[in-house]
Amino acid sequence: METNQTRIMKYLSYILIVTCLFSCKKEAVETYQGKDGISFFAYTYELLHTTAVRSYSFALQATQKQRDTLFIPMRITGKLTDKPRTVLLKTAQGTTATAGVDFELKEFTIPAGVSKFNYPLILLNSAGMAKNVYRIVLEPAETKDFILGTLGQTPATIINLGTEENFRYLKVDVTSQYIEPAYWIYLQADFGEFSAVKYKFMVKTLGITDFSYDKIGSDGLLNFPVTLRNALAAYEAANGPLLDENGQQISFP
Repeated sequence: METNQTRIMKYLSYILIVTCLFSCKKEAVETYQGKDGISFFAYTYELLHTTAVRSYSFALQATQKQRDTLFIPMRITGKLTDKPRTVLLKTAQGTTATAGVDFELKEFTIPAGVSKFNYPLILLNSAGMAKNVYRIVLEPAETKDFILGTLGQTPATIINLGTEENFRYLKVDVTSQYIEPAYWIYLQADFGEFSAVKYKFMVKTLGITDFSYDKIGSDGLLNFPVTLRNALAAYEAANGPLLDENGQQISFP
């Protein structure tokens, strides 16, 4: 038969075990020390972690520039702090651009308490860009504050409305030529196949360089092809057919 003394001993043993469990758990949290990380991030549908390449052309800017800044979205994985911290990018295999000639990578200080920020990639309008498209392959560099962050997907939540992905490498193509913008696939039905000569003709005729839907809207999609067809007809009447860089005659649907 269980005595009072036995019951008391069991109860004390139970309290001791529970106390040890909580003490161990608390100590594990308090003594964990890990360096925070950074990575590129984008919505998964953008595919920037796999196949897509961000592109920039000095020819497509509203005013002529010798240097410009392309802002790169990045994310901190780890704890937030109440002090500013330093971020730096470096080039990786596959880079054909030359640092100091075509671009600049500098240390960037991010404010205290932020988890997402834009790193400023400085692009330089070098002489070689008139005939070449240079690629910059970027990855996070280790600093006194950061290492490479956690990679992979972040599921959609109430705050993050779309699935996001952290990734290590980002590709950027830079030139001063007329190159096909990533959004052109959505314009083919209204403006036809892309060519550098066609794009240059569009810019000269309409006086704008950005033909994305965000900029021109449904009115632009409806009216700009008409304006371009009329302008092309006038050009052909005076000069004959307008040929692109591949010798194909330019037309608009």
